[in-house]
Amino acid sequence: MKRSGLRRFLLRTLFVATAGLLACAGAGTASAQPTSLIAKVVVIGVPGLTWHDVQASPELTALVNQSHVGSITVKSAGPNTCPVDGWLTISAGTRAWGSVLGQPCAQLPAVTDGKIADWQTYVDRQAQHHTGAPLGRLGQAGYPMCGFGPGAAVALARTDGTVNNWWPQFDQQRLASNQCRDAIIDAGAMPPREGREEARRKVAELVAQARAADGWVLLVGVAQELANAHQEPLVAMQLPPDDGPRWLTSDSTRRPGLIQLTDVTATILRGREAPTVDPAGAETAGPLDGTPIGFDGDRHTDAAAVIEDRLDTNQRFEQPRPMLVAVSMTILVAELLALAWFWFTRSPRARRTFNFTLLTQGGFFIAVFLSTATVWWRWPAPGFSLYCVVLGISALFAVLTQVFLKSYAFLGIALAAYAILLVDGVLGTPLQFGSMFTDGPVIGGRFYGFGNSTFATLAVAALVVAGWAAQKLIDKSRVQAALAVLAIGGAAIVVDGRPGWGTDFGGIIALTPAVLLMAWLTWRGSITFRALIGVGVAGVLAVTAVAFLDYLRPADERSHFGTFFARLLDGDVSDVLIRKLQMALAFFNGPAGWAMLVGVVLAMLATVLPGRVPFPAYRSFYTSLPMIRPTLLALSTCGLVGMLLNDAGVALPAIMTGFAAPLLVAHLITAEQPSTVSPESHLVQESKSVD
Repeated sequence: MKRSGLRRFLLRTLFVATAGLLACAGAGTASAQPTSLIAKVVVIGVPGLTWHDVQASPELTALVNQSHVGSITVKSAGPNTCPVDGWLTISAGTRAWGSVLGQPCAQLPAVTDGKIADWQTYVDRQAQHHTGAPLGRLGQAGYPMCGFGPGAAVALARTDGTVNNWWPQFDQQRLASNQCRDAIIDAGAMPPREGREEARRKVAELVAQARAADGWVLLVGVAQELANAHQEPLVAMQLPPDDGPRWLTSDSTRRPGLIQLTDVTATILRGREAPTVDPAGAETAGPLDGTPIGFDGDRHTDAAAVIEDRLDTNQRFEQPRPMLVAVSMTILVAELLALAWFWFTRSPRARRTFNFTLLTQGGFFIAVFLSTATVWWRWPAPGFSLYCVVLGISALFAVLTQVFLKSYAFLGIALAAYAILLVDGVLGTPLQFGSMFTDGPVIGGRFYGFGNSTFATLAVAALVVAGWAAQKLIDKSRVQAALAVLAIGGAAIVVDGRPGWGTDFGGIIALTPAVLLMAWLTWRGSITFRALIGVGVAGVLAVTAVAFLDYLRPADERSHFGTFFARLLDGDVSDVLIRKLQMALAFFNGPAGWAMLVGVVLAMLATVLPGRVPFPAYRSFYTSLPMIRPTLLALSTCGLVGMLLNDAGVALPAIMTGFAAPLLVAHLITAEQPSTVSPESHLVQESKSVD
């Protein structure tokens, strides 16, 4: 390859790889149920109540050893969870949107003549933002519940905005009366600064008064106190503890010590059937997003240790997103500097350095998971510790593969990613949870299973490993090679899609046709239009079968698959599909999304039309081995289907490109050795040696 051609190839490939790296920067177990759950449930909601408040308050600290404890994520449908968003979410049992985008949190609506002021405005807002939240579900439940405070009025309002058994101030005698089967108390938002200490004492006093009425008291943060408040999981306590103080959990999170806001509604309803329509015929029912709160894990009896654990956990959930940006930018800058050095000098040392930075980017897609095993959030300066750990593991993989595997470095990284993610999926994704590749509870993303970034990594790793394995067998038997593709790709599909493991509905939709296409091309060498249609139909049937089987399970045990299938049967998927489409299109609100799209299109065209790529080294590589074409076409198929049918949109194939492209360029850089022999002939010889 001519020097100018190689330079253009490196720049363009680095561009699409960078798009993937930037996309990364932008982009269970059943719980035990308390036997006392049949008793009165009193929910005390405190917007903005943090574990720092518990640490600073002797009264709240004293409650820790008397409670099942945990953290609660208060993500609602909108970008901020103001108090009205939190209370409306409890009303609907699904994430609702109450505040006005771009404005500070407003005061909670007044109650006039037994009706919430401007209630219809909140109902219309759900339709405007396609939340599908049935406001008034809890108030329509049809059994005695009492409310105290303005937030409780919002939570207990019926579908028409009217509210019964509600009082503007807390009344202990009314709470203890028979007319209050369950109760919701709005303790008021925590003041941002002045008066916070007094507010903490009032919360502790309110808990004591509620306990005197007997029952099951649930103290939870229900929202952030301000629209721009620091985002973190808030406090959740349930007292008195059943069978000793343990960690709160729910089947919606499948994580000890973590519940979500919609679990509060499910706990109050706890299996009771709410009417599907109100007397006027307005629809109120649909699947609950949450599940009843329970407890799990070992007993805890040390309040100080529990509080420290909760504060450490907050660090675990807050630091990954900003550190993802920092690590991505560090690797990108290093790649650009190394490329410039190699561009101008073409020295062996510059070549090795540039190759090292490319492999570091590949290693980054492993380090984001392995970093979780280091428990970095308990180290000094957790954010900086995470930054160093991820960079260190990324560089370590680059060094080891570059030194020991040389031209097979790409395979070493892909194989490591494949094996690690398979094991992580089977174990319930402990490495992904809280890593850079999951939104976590602060953002309200996945609490279990594989997210989009994790799936993109697994898909690339699985297809590359499958392609290499098939290449080793194809000369002996095309049938055996195709079976190897099905075995390796099938294992990834099973782990990615199985409920309780990867639980990734969108992922298997994209990966299944890619694996089937790759297996067919391995077996037959080419594919007809009829066979292509058959591959697509087979993929759809496989995904539908998984969703149907999950749907047959009890409603409170279903994963995303069964829940979506139930919505489909009920004709209740339009809002879900519109929201996912909006999420996919949101990437094009700025230049970064369009840049990712350009990079992805260029990468896909290079796999479909290799003869049009103006780089002899790539064209020689493409035709040097039988399995290169099927592997690259499978990668493009997976990325294209994922982009069209996944809420991640263009980010999914961009992340795949960000993982695959640097491995490809590193392989080509290693193969093109400076000598008197032409680069093209040397590359062909090196490519053939892989087999």
